[in-house]
Amino acid sequence: MNKKYLNERQLIQYRKRVLKDCEKYTVSKVARIYGIHRSTIYEWKKSVQPKKTGPKCRVSWQTNEKLEKEIIRIRKATNYGPKRIKYELSLIGVKVGEKAIRGILKRSGLVKNHKKKRVRKKQKFYAPYPGYRIQIDTKAVPDPGMDLRNASRYQFTSIDIASRIRFCWIYDELSNANSIKFLNKVLNFYESIGIEVECIQTDNHMTFTNLYVGGRNKKAHQLLRPHPFTKRCIKKGISHILSRPATPRHNCFVERSHRTDEEEFYRLLNLPSLNNQKLQLELQKWMFRYNFIRIHSSCNNMPPIKHYSTVWTTGA
Repeated sequence: MNKKYLNERQLIQYRKRVLKDCEKYTVSKVARIYGIHRSTIYEWKKSVQPKKTGPKCRVSWQTNEKLEKEIIRIRKATNYGPKRIKYELSLIGVKVGEKAIRGILKRSGLVKNHKKKRVRKKQKFYAPYPGYRIQIDTKAVPDPGMDLRNASRYQFTSIDIASRIRFCWIYDELSNANSIKFLNKVLNFYESIGIEVECIQTDNHMTFTNLYVGGRNKKAHQLLRPHPFTKRCIKKGISHILSRPATPRHNCFVERSHRTDEEEFYRLLNLPSLNNQKLQLELQKWMFRYNFIRIHSSCNNMPPIKHYSTVWTTGA
């Protein structure tokens, strides 16, 4: 039979007749009779088989409603992922799997469906010990109603990519003088906890380098004098390296920490009511919590300072 000229209803009837003959004879014999491949007949069988439906009510192995509400509350309050929520619940003696947590968040509409990104070749970061590389970057304080491209105050941030220990400070503007002041504070901070800084990594903003400021060609850039930030690094015996232009992922540790600041610090503040001094005080409290209290999955679920003293100081 030429099935090319069959309409949809006739095609369905034809398939039913073939499947009915399969009940009388074997699939191989029916395939020879009708001139159809056996795999096609098996696919038709799957299409007419009744699909399994889920449970119509809650079952014993399903997460109870009280625990679901607690998972949703933690997600809304902290924006933690399934892995972190699982660990937080384990601290209070509650055992639940990541897959179950992910399903609860998905059913509640708390999971963002991102478009599949183009796979890029990743740059591997190698940090054998604390102080090997410190990443420094700036962030505009998200004051309501302010244009972040021309903010009234900025957060300078440094992070050690081996231990994840951070140091931050608030300044009124992005300037060479403020970048040097911050560098001095960073070096004093890490020295106070026993970390000797060997390398500073920054982006290509004019606060940190002159390489892409002024000049219309490569030769003009090469003739520019060294930036004061670079000069201070050289004077301290520290190498200053730059990330690739327009590539924030090469400064990924400090960029990711800025996202944590947005979700767990600035979101909870009434910024218009805080002047620079009060904001500075709140930021230092947040840095204490970040370094000494807040657990990090990258630090074996320990605060960065505890992880540093456990792994790097004792040599464990």
